Amino acid sequence: MRGRVQVRDGFAVLLAALWCVDQTGVLPLFLLAAAVHEAGHLLILHLSGGRLHRLVLTGCGAVLHCALPADRFACAAVCLAGPAASFALTAAAGAAGAWRLAGASALLGLFNLLPMPPLDGGMALSHLCGGRFGAVRRGLALLSAAGLVLGGLWMQQAGGGIWLLLTGAAMSVKSCKGLANGIYMV
Repeated sequence: MRGRVQVRDGFAVLLAALWCVDQTGVLPLFLLAAAVHEAGHLLILHLSGGRLHRLVLTGCGAVLHCALPADRFACAAVCLAGPAASFALTAAAGAAGAWRLAGASALLGLFNLLPMPPLDGGMALSHLCGGRFGAVRRGLALLSAAGLVLGGLWMQQAGGGIWLLLTGAAMSVKSCKGLANGIYMV
């Protein structure tokens, strides 16, 4: 995949910042979980006849630029393959007693199932709906965004840090901006 991977400045800055504040050593576990997650997408993309153009690492995560299969169910399967790979890693890591890796992978899989584009759950829902139910999909995305921000505020108040709030705010802005511009209206 050489030449097909692009690393944006935001990813490098985020990675450096996380590395500096990671006192528990969980960052490498999340990076491994993220690699397995993306490998799940790539495997099903390949098996369904799609083609990868490039993988872009951004401050908001990894973005696959690809030619998707024509069938909307196959497209949804590509979207859901990442969380499925995350849950497979969760089960394998749990069985091996690697609880921190299992937890990191489970969090990544669950987060990506939120029904807000550009997350996997939102994109799968868009493919499955085939352009219908736009108001319902936008409502689910806005509810998810609000839940992330409110959950982040609660965690910050409870002494759990500001990371969920920052993640929720960034994903909410990205999702709402994309929805307003019609980017995620598959």
